[in-house]
Amino acid sequence: MKNNYFCLMNRSTPILQVLICTFGNDGISKVAEGIHPEIAGVEYLVSWQSCAENPTIPQELDRHDFKIIISNTKGLSRNRNIALDAATAKYCLISDDDVDYDADGLQKVIDVLENNRDICIATFKYSGKDIKVYPDYIFDLNKPPKNYSLSSIEIAFRREPVIKSGIRFDERYGVGAEFIAGEENLWIHYLLKNGLTGRFFPINIAFHNGESTGSRLASDPKLIECKGAVFTHLYPGTWILRMIRHALRCRKTGWKLGKMSYCRFWISGALKAKKCTNC
Repeated sequence: MKNNYFCLMNRSTPILQVLICTFGNDGISKVAEGIHPEIAGVEYLVSWQSCAENPTIPQELDRHDFKIIISNTKGLSRNRNIALDAATAKYCLISDDDVDYDADGLQKVIDVLENNRDICIATFKYSGKDIKVYPDYIFDLNKPPKNYSLSSIEIAFRREPVIKSGIRFDERYGVGAEFIAGEENLWIHYLLKNGLTGRFFPINIAFHNGESTGSRLASDPKLIECKGAVFTHLYPGTWILRMIRHALRCRKTGWKLGKMSYCRFWISGALKAKKCTNC
């Protein structure tokens, strides 16, 4: 099945597109059940990876402010790239199928990007089942505070400079790929390394109904392997020291996996990442 396009066009060109990625019938049902307020200048662009021969779009999404792209591809990063390619708005906000919005949060995304024209990327906060602690001040993404962690659904950006940069989501990372997470960290890392500017703003923009990948798979060795792979990109000179520190920290929290096993999984990921880089 080729990529298909289902679109009830917005009467005006959107200022902000919310790029929702989802997979399968369960995923598109989550989108239909979610809260997506109708706001002037906002469009919801859904990239739906469907394996069905004749996929049926829920009636709830038959709205003028929804655009739906259907493909038979797999992998979250592949889906993110499809959404990026299809986006047309001045500003974009990355999203998933289990995120709810209100008009105030989405308007704040637009306002921040309108009022901070020197930046290309803005990251925010979300509330939900995950208990995530954020700094209470604005900071440069090139100089994040200690223990700051980034989630994909917090990222908004100016579409034009991001597209011009040529930086894509690495399709070896993310759900459905060789490495199960880390795609957003690498994407932001290489955008910043390429000269794009960004800031964090302590503003809540959404409610996340599910658990993050990091929380859901915290004790999965595949996530440790993924950390090893990601850290070779983010910290090529110090990833070994960081591995040891993480291993000691996890051991102190009472996790049953031993320090040597933790390091073994981490190194396995680092070696796989280096092998792929040199292919």
